[in-house]
Amino acid sequence: MRAAALLTSVLVIVGLCAAPALARGKKSVTAPGKYSEWNDEIDELEVVSTFAAADYEKIVVEQFDGSDTELPEKDDNTYLPVKQVLGDTATPFVMGYLEADGRRLDASVASGGSPGPKTLLVRGKVLEMNPGSQAARYWGGFGAGAAGVKLSGEVVDAESGKVLLRFTQERRSGVGLAGGDYSDLLNRNLRAIGEDLAFILQAF
Repeated sequence: MRAAALLTSVLVIVGLCAAPALARGKKSVTAPGKYSEWNDEIDELEVVSTFAAADYEKIVVEQFDGSDTELPEKDDNTYLPVKQVLGDTATPFVMGYLEADGRRLDASVASGGSPGPKTLLVRGKVLEMNPGSQAARYWGGFGAGAAGVKLSGEVVDAESGKVLLRFTQERRSGVGLAGGDYSDLLNRNLRAIGEDLAFILQAF
């Protein structure tokens, strides 16, 4: 009986761990339209126009606009970390994209000037940057006090200015040494969303 119970527990854990991989292995819908929970992983995706990623050579990512993002109070110890991360959202996003399995194109942070032909331009806004609670993460666990980042973005044909895709995605992190550094967790979320973009583009 104990052996059977142990085997059942192991199978459940394996099944839970395999779920994201299975989701990423399923056939993706790429027809124009608006989708929620696209491929069970992307919160919202709008395919504005069909395209082939193979027609492009690189991706350039602009800084995500954080001018309207709600900030913590100035006397709160999370204010400076949030401001710091908002100052450069593109770098961790690009890092996550480049770390993704199966990504097809090179990527870089926009540096001014025209990105040139055969380029996909990524731009957007920071809808939410929540540092969470380090104390709650340390003492609570199980997702308590998790830090979260939510972005809305567009993937654009840089040469024509035509919008190809729109996406909205949120990622949360609640695990780190001694509850996790605020900046580290927020940047981790940005990297995860960059990886999500690579996952989207693999379908096109």
